[in-house]
Amino acid sequence: MTEVLERRLQDAVSAGLLDAGLAGRLKVFWQEQDRLGVEAQASDPVSRVDAEEVRFVRGFHDIFIAIGLSLFMVGLVYGLKGLVPMGVTAAAGAAAIWGLSEIFARRMRLALPSFLLTILFTPFFFLACLGLFVGENSTAASAGNAFDNSEAQVLILPALIATLGASLHLWRFRVPVGFAVVTAGVLFLAVVLVETAVPHLVQNNIAWFTLVAGLASFLAGMVFDSRDLTRSTINSDKGFWLHLMAAPLIVHSILNLATGGDYFSDTGSAAIVIAMFLLLSFVAILVDRRALLVSGLGYFGVALGVLLSEAELSGEAGVAGTLLVLGCFILLLGSAWRIVRRVLVAPVAGTPVMRFIPAAS
Repeated sequence: MTEVLERRLQDAVSAGLLDAGLAGRLKVFWQEQDRLGVEAQASDPVSRVDAEEVRFVRGFHDIFIAIGLSLFMVGLVYGLKGLVPMGVTAAAGAAAIWGLSEIFARRMRLALPSFLLTILFTPFFFLACLGLFVGENSTAASAGNAFDNSEAQVLILPALIATLGASLHLWRFRVPVGFAVVTAGVLFLAVVLVETAVPHLVQNNIAWFTLVAGLASFLAGMVFDSRDLTRSTINSDKGFWLHLMAAPLIVHSILNLATGGDYFSDTGSAAIVIAMFLLLSFVAILVDRRALLVSGLGYFGVALGVLLSEAELSGEAGVAGTLLVLGCFILLLGSAWRIVRRVLVAPVAGTPVMRFIPAAS
């Protein structure tokens, strides 16, 4: 029983609403109910931690509103596209998103609409800043051209203001995915500053920079995970979205560096891809985050296809074999996730590592 309930019981006795005997019996009853609830949760074959719940949609009402928001934003952009410059269109979109966030994220607290508005706000706001500081018809392609032409310095103010805008949106509406959006903004700003200081350094070493960005996002996710090892608070959601952003950055970068960008040219490269995927699987199971694993499934599947093609199987047989192996791997690992975790976590049990990962159940 919580301290709040116990205090309310005492207040009820003081106010003469309950006598001390009845209050004592209620306290014992509630404590017994709490104990039974804990035991039921312990016997649950899939605990909250293992389920890795993602709380960004709570019902079809969320989906219904999200569809309306999507249609509204598409209509707004399409309607303004030919009438005003792109920067003005983006600014109008960002203002509309903020206003809609006040209704659906702050007042109504709808999960999926809040998620959608949060991930849309920063790109719109960034394009609006590009229109203000670079050119009124600037687009995302304009940012790429700035890198190509050694003019990354023109992106510093737009990137900085957009990141501050994302931070303000996060502070105002407190949507968990906003932490990943702000992290992405900070990383992009860092890339712009590095490219301004040393032109073409980022472009010539893009895999290393995306790897650093991915690892930084992963570490940020682990910080939030360490604050909620039971995966029962909003910190778990913050960590989830950071891991989801980190995973493709890490996977693509490591494979690019390991194979020189030619992932599936021969069996040797395919074997490297599979080895990297198994290593990633180890980390994903250890930290209990399936998002890391999912991002590498595509690479794993294509690598399996390359190996099966070397066995001189027909095209259809190779595809079928790849899908069967990939499906069996997912099903076996998914059903034995808790068992595998117990084996992998056992060597680090009782070490400082356990401050950052959930205990095996």
